[in-house]
Amino acid sequence: MKQGSDIIAGFVEGMDVSGYGIARSLGRKGVPVFALNDQIPGWVRFSGYYNHCYIFQDDPTQPRTYRGGAVPNEDAICKLLLEWRRDFQSSPVLFCGSDWFSRLLSYRQQDLCSRFLYHWIPIELFNKINNKWKMTEFCERAGVCVPPSHFIQPEDDIEQVAKDFSYPCLVKPLHRHIEGFQVEGKVFIAQTAESLKVFFETYPKLRGATLIQELIEGGDDQIFQCTALVKRSGEVGALSVVRKLQQYPPGYGMMCRGRTETNKELASEAIKLLDALGYRGLGSMEFKYRKQDGRYYFIEMNTRLPWYNGIFADAGINLAYLAYLDLTGQSDGSMSQPNQRNNVTWISLRNYSKWYMETQGKNPVALWRWLASVVRADSYAWWNWKDPLPFIASLANYFGIIWRKTLKAFCFGK
Repeated sequence: MKQGSDIIAGFVEGMDVSGYGIARSLGRKGVPVFALNDQIPGWVRFSGYYNHCYIFQDDPTQPRTYRGGAVPNEDAICKLLLEWRRDFQSSPVLFCGSDWFSRLLSYRQQDLCSRFLYHWIPIELFNKINNKWKMTEFCERAGVCVPPSHFIQPEDDIEQVAKDFSYPCLVKPLHRHIEGFQVEGKVFIAQTAESLKVFFETYPKLRGATLIQELIEGGDDQIFQCTALVKRSGEVGALSVVRKLQQYPPGYGMMCRGRTETNKELASEAIKLLDALGYRGLGSMEFKYRKQDGRYYFIEMNTRLPWYNGIFADAGINLAYLAYLDLTGQSDGSMSQPNQRNNVTWISLRNYSKWYMETQGKNPVALWRWLASVVRADSYAWWNWKDPLPFIASLANYFGIIWRKTLKAFCFGK
């Protein structure tokens, strides 16, 4: 599949909501998009934004799926990436749709940097950003507000630590996919010193792998994410702030509904953190607002676009495409940083439906409000007027599942 066009291709890892959002943002600008995935999802293959999907071949020594807690075979994946690169005259631009791929690019950049375009992140910086305790300490030194925290070390007297801390508090793994942290959701909430003590008695191996952090009170709508592109020059090329409205699971899940909202104070805090880190590329920082003191508390940072990234292009600030232009040495013709349109609402219909069923039940008034919010949204995980087939196929798949369950219950009584 030798590519003769002068247009540089975009390699987008993943064909889930995150990957599709990036592909849609690039495709609408005429960038040829090539997916990198472990399989071809049923409905995404109908999208007009993908030119081709390269499949990561199965490695018999590794789990089937490279997501979740599975550790990919980096040697095998690097070899495949370099093989696929030979199909192109110019170096393709890489985009991450998951944490594991972001980590791989950081750890294997010496093997890949001469053949691909990417905002390469030094390993030391990547490890700092993805370690919650290291980032907590760094934020304190940089003057960025963080919740009071304590790193649980193996030799700690848990009873004394629990006695001295404030409640409720969160127990968090230092980084994603810590072995043994099998708690529903991302965190464990300790309401009392006794419950914290029992937790570490139940999971003694988590000492040295977790931290406790004061819970910042407030609902899902007090959580904000600032996503920015820092150009290779060090200049902030674009920035967007999104306010979460609902998450699924509620409290500590992923955003299922949110909207763009200008917030100069939060943007200033995010830029201060990026400058202190010396960061380059696409990064997303999460903060939570506490009404009692009117401050924004840093929660975490990801070295990639968030899963709802389709909202950025729909709000007039196409971060994926702007990163592409920066890496390829091109310009969009603008002399200033683009401004987002406010009150653009994004929805993941599937997760937002689950949120409604879990939190609103069968309240008919709430149902009408929920339906109205769905109709009034401006940006969706799958639905797009210019590329409708993935949504239609996903809807058909969803109703097919419901039909099979109904038929099974009718025929077999279960």
